[in-house]
Amino acid sequence: MSSKQRNKLIPSLKRKCSRTTKLHSRLCNRRNTYKNFVNVGRREEKQVGVSEKLEALKNLIPTKNEETRKADQLFEETADYIVFLRTQVEVLQRLIDIYGSNEQKKVV
Repeated sequence: MSSKQRNKLIPSLKRKCSRTTKLHSRLCNRRNTYKNFVNVGRREEKQVGVSEKLEALKNLIPTKNEETRKADQLFEETADYIVFLRTQVEVLQRLIDIYGSNEQKKVV
């Protein structure tokens, strides 16, 4: 009987590696080795994805000088910029409320 057939017959082997039979521990070690191999590639993809996203964020946030910023500093500047934009929207909405829009003047 091949190992593939054995795995199909024993569905409990697909559970987490907590039992300690010899066969089970060998299968778990192989499975964990494969998972680690696959996860290393995923981690590298995530790191590339994160660095690309940080670079895109740097391009969105205006700065006075183009110095290199650490991620935590970039996040703080992003939060400050979001607050600034929200405040600007509120001010513009209040100005519209006070002075009205062109559409309101045409109706009257």
